[in-house]
Amino acid sequence: MYDKDILMLQIAASKMDPNHFLMLILLRFELFDYFNGSCSSTDQDELIQWNRLTEEMLYLLIVITGERYVPGLSQVTREDVTMREVIHLLCIEPMAHSSLVKGLPENESHETGLESVITKVATFKKPGVSGHGLYEVNKECLAEFNPFFYHYSKSQHSKAEESQKKRRTQEGSDKALHPPVPPVFCPAFSRIVNLLYCDITIHVLRFILQGAAEDHASHWTEAMIQRALHLIGQALLEEKTQLEDSTVEEVTFDFSLKARSIGSEHGKSVFLLLSKIKALPSLEAQKDMFKWLLQMFEIVKCLRENSSPTASMSVETTKPEESAQDKEKAERKRKAEAAKLHRQKIMAQMSAMQKNFIESNKMLYDNMPESGTQGEPVTSNDTELCVAIGPHRGSTPAKREVLTCILCQEEQEVLAQAPAMVMTACVQRSTVLTQCRGKLPTNRAPGTGTSYPLFMPPELTVGTHTGSCGHVMHATCWQKYFEAVQNMTRNRLHAELIIDLENGEYLCPLCKSLCNTVVPLIPLEQVTFNYENAEIIGQHLTLPRWIQVLSARIKGLNGDGDTELCGESQPDFRSILSYGVQEQRKFSDSIMDMLVVCATTVHRVGLQTAPNELCPHVPLMAWNTCAFTIQAIENILQEEDKPLFGSLQNRQLTGLKAIVQFAASQRLKSSHAVIQRHFTDMLGVLLPAMSRKNTPSLLEVDFVHLLVGLVLSIPSLYQEEAVDLQPSAVSSAYNHLHILHLVTMAHVLQVLLSTAGANMVGGEETEEARAAGELYAAVSQHTGGSSVAERVKKGIKPFLRCAALFFSCLTGVHPPEELFSTSAASQGQMEALCSYLALPSNVFQLFQEHRDAVTPLAMYIRNRLIDLPEDYSALLNQASHFQCPKSTDDERKHPTLCLFCGAMLCSQSSCCLSRLDGEDVGACTAHAATCGAGVGMFLRIRECEIVLMASKTRGSTYPAPYLDDYGETDPHLERGNPLHLCPERYRKLNQLWQQHCILEEIARSLEVVNVMFAFEWQMF
Repeated sequence: MYDKDILMLQIAASKMDPNHFLMLILLRFELFDYFNGSCSSTDQDELIQWNRLTEEMLYLLIVITGERYVPGLSQVTREDVTMREVIHLLCIEPMAHSSLVKGLPENESHETGLESVITKVATFKKPGVSGHGLYEVNKECLAEFNPFFYHYSKSQHSKAEESQKKRRTQEGSDKALHPPVPPVFCPAFSRIVNLLYCDITIHVLRFILQGAAEDHASHWTEAMIQRALHLIGQALLEEKTQLEDSTVEEVTFDFSLKARSIGSEHGKSVFLLLSKIKALPSLEAQKDMFKWLLQMFEIVKCLRENSSPTASMSVETTKPEESAQDKEKAERKRKAEAAKLHRQKIMAQMSAMQKNFIESNKMLYDNMPESGTQGEPVTSNDTELCVAIGPHRGSTPAKREVLTCILCQEEQEVLAQAPAMVMTACVQRSTVLTQCRGKLPTNRAPGTGTSYPLFMPPELTVGTHTGSCGHVMHATCWQKYFEAVQNMTRNRLHAELIIDLENGEYLCPLCKSLCNTVVPLIPLEQVTFNYENAEIIGQHLTLPRWIQVLSARIKGLNGDGDTELCGESQPDFRSILSYGVQEQRKFSDSIMDMLVVCATTVHRVGLQTAPNELCPHVPLMAWNTCAFTIQAIENILQEEDKPLFGSLQNRQLTGLKAIVQFAASQRLKSSHAVIQRHFTDMLGVLLPAMSRKNTPSLLEVDFVHLLVGLVLSIPSLYQEEAVDLQPSAVSSAYNHLHILHLVTMAHVLQVLLSTAGANMVGGEETEEARAAGELYAAVSQHTGGSSVAERVKKGIKPFLRCAALFFSCLTGVHPPEELFSTSAASQGQMEALCSYLALPSNVFQLFQEHRDAVTPLAMYIRNRLIDLPEDYSALLNQASHFQCPKSTDDERKHPTLCLFCGAMLCSQSSCCLSRLDGEDVGACTAHAATCGAGVGMFLRIRECEIVLMASKTRGSTYPAPYLDDYGETDPHLERGNPLHLCPERYRKLNQLWQQHCILEEIARSLEVVNVMFAFEWQMF
């Protein structure tokens, strides 16, 4: 309706005398007496009202004389009108296609005409992994920008003006937002331009400019001056256009002449007033506009005098300004170069001082370890620095770690006997690595001793992941913060949707990540390795002898029957102590308390049971979460083809080290008899002579979990009744070496047994290949294959990568540089892993030395989200054929696709309700409980949106990875544009799942969105 009102005023202006028309306008705004000078006032409110009315009246004149983009009003087409609308929308900010469509007026056919003009005026910028594809206006179209575009709202006018001034500043041009050159009116409306040079217009402009020149602050505003300047610019452009198209005699438009002559005798002409007020400090923002107007006056004057062409006059008039700008740029450049030379001089002085200091303290620097290494072991062989276990392992350096509490901002060094420092963490069940989706571990009765969680199934059905944002607090500060959060959250509306108080959840005070426990920070134990002693012990403590020693110790501790192995008599019960012991490490009471807090949370969440710090499964769950977290991180690095070391985020690496040290220290808070029992049961998997009736075969156990459990529980065998002991550094090195050798051999056998249908004939006849073939033939006559060595290497590499991460965090020994620079697929990574783990590069040599101590294991498959079709119409077609299995009618319901396993479900429907923990839940909630351990990621096909679920009561929506040709998602398919899969966004969803960030994403989403009525996610 507003456009039609403007058109009616333009029709009236074209039929009436311009002075008569303007008098009617002034009367309508009640400004006739004000501009006539017959009324005056000192009342500030009244003056403010007059100023506002004047601003609105000037704006109306700008619109009547300048808005000509109407077919029939001027010589423009509908396409020109649409182009101008699009240009002005994009001058506000780059916009998505859907935003442009909403902002454009529709014709009688409900069409905007955007598609036919968008490529002419804008450039499309494709989206990244988030956001929308955006259109940016072409630079050559910016000349059409009108800051007083009549379809702008007040906020859009401010944004557009600010955006264009910022752009012009970045380009180094002036900030004058002068009016664009308008199209020519049609003959029937040509008289409208007379409004720009009639006597009343000149009088109004002089009145406004005079108020500013006389510095009557209450009689003018900057917005009023800005509109007056724009109106003058319109008049000068109109006069310039007519002079260029016609001869001087034919042109009746004489605004410039009136602006110079009327009032000139008193120095109050428009031109003289412009020259006077351009230097006012209060109008500094308009100085570029003043310059442009004065230049336009000169250009029009030259055109009337025919003294020179417009272009040359423009150059001449801008010369002084350009020279001033050049001087300013030269001055800035000179200052920048002077500052650069000054910085270089200071850096040279600092470098010279540093060199002098190093020279004068050469002895000190010669004795310091190099940056980046974790200490210099007492050794002459550099290769020994990069061995984590065995007789040639590197020493753990003394590293002082001082951290700042994010709550009280006080610094504290991390020490074993100091008050506890803790790191925020989130423990959650996970099926990211499962090899058998939908299957849950069973038989976890504590009395059996051989069930989950003692043995993790090789399918990794449900693991317990512990992640951290890496922020550190004092334990006491955290306890106070946690209590305050609980008290405050109970009084908050729908806070239970974000924070589950019963689960001990809270938001990190700094980054607002979702957490439900803390991990105590435990410093690495300094180890100086005695290589001479290790060499002597190594001559006696071979793998068979080590097994005998363990057997004797276990027999003495448990009172078992004869466990004689390898055809030799058993050593003495305490012979294990003769290879080196030391006093057990002591921690402060607060650290021990935090160990209990973290372990109890891991046990409660992992097993979905009531808190019980005395349960024998508590240490097992601590080891399990350590192993599973390592596997999850290795899986991410493998998926992204990144180096094993050096590519982890700092929060991931810090969190992983804290979790490993927490798991290693957990035995100190548990019964020694329980830990010894767990070790005996786990070792029985590898050594059949020590197994019991219900011990699972190697095909039923995950060996990363077994390795972590054995390594972290073996110190319990050194416990004596009268004194707390633990193995020495040398004893631990051999324990780790022999455990790793046993587990690695079992893993190799498992890879061989799982390789069916291969041909043993052919391939290279290397020593490695012959050894592999001999072993393979001995294990099974029914399986075989070519390139057995390559198959084994590929099968055991994930295990070795996890072992390297584990021992690096446990011992602190710096890995070889090859593991920092080579990707997961690199050829040299296997050799570097074997070197770091003290394994022979030909892993089959292990079997030639210890052929009788192994049994097989299972292969490992990496999980990803299901493959989605590139065209979304394929999913819609699939959904159209979906029938609810429990519904009797033909209604299609709400087909929803599980992105973990590909199952099609009927969501938000009463027909598919099922019982879960005694409550009625929807199909997706029930499916997530078995498929994702309570975590789910679903695609609602008819709504084209992702639903993330973390429990029966929490969920959130997330943009689908399907985009249209304009780089936008289409929730609920409202626009109906063809959609195609965006691989980058789907890859981001996959990372969100594999990095266990779904729970955190839901919490962040719920924190942002204010919910008045909670959504019943359990019915989804």
